[in-house]
Amino acid sequence: MKFRLVQNIGGRWVKTEGEAEEALLVLGAMGYGFARFNDNPRQRAELQGLPIFEGLRGPMWDGDAIRYEDEEANRILSA
Repeated sequence: MKFRLVQNIGGRWVKTEGEAEEALLVLGAMGYGFARFNDNPRQRAELQGLPIFEGLRGPMWDGDAIRYEDEEANRILSA
């Protein structure tokens, strides 16, 4: 399984992908602090136990990956 980070930086879309097992390391290195592991029983089984990061929305199911969005990307995509 892969993770996908979608960001909107200065109006430009940036996508970062990697192996889901590397999400803590990669997103941590990008400055997103680990908050906790997802334990929301109302979410899909695939999302259980995945990391939640400060400043990001997610984890979300993206069909072929676990998706995270920065707050600006989430605001635009959720409008």
